[in-house]
Amino acid sequence: MNAGAHGGCAADYLVSATVLDPVLGKIQLFPKDLDFHYRTSALQGSGRVLLEATFQLEPDHDPAQVTADTLEGLNRRRATQPYDLPSCGSVFRNPLPHTAGWLIEQTGLKGYQIGHAQVAERHANFILNLGGATAEDIYRLINYVQRRVYAQWFLWLQPEVKFVGEFPTLHLPPPLC
Repeated sequence: MNAGAHGGCAADYLVSATVLDPVLGKIQLFPKDLDFHYRTSALQGSGRVLLEATFQLEPDHDPAQVTADTLEGLNRRRATQPYDLPSCGSVFRNPLPHTAGWLIEQTGLKGYQIGHAQVAERHANFILNLGGATAEDIYRLINYVQRRVYAQWFLWLQPEVKFVGEFPTLHLPPPLC
């Protein structure tokens, strides 16, 4: 997926990846093979499974500074994101120039709930499990948020989360005229 935060992403540090290809078996790939972009890579939809990855970090960084920077990032996340309840993490990709959280918040959906799934009050791009939420509750809430944001902003939010299994058909936005 090429996960990232605070101006960096996994692709910046990847040296190689070992994947299981349905036809070729176990193979090694390199960043040039993976076509990395924002929250995507050539692995998505390929049928390949990531087995392991090797990363090269910056060797000349002071370990104490790395620890301090990591702690600062963790504290910033804890202050702005809902880590006190289970969630499926950041739900939607950011449609620049805005963030998904800002669009959802401006649409008035913070705190909106379907079943036991809720758009987080602290950060609107998180959907929380308040206890007993089903996959369908979360799926329906994701789709509701997409439709409401589309109705207000004429912008269809793309999920970062991946769906596994059978779910009802998504309500897609109306066609452009």
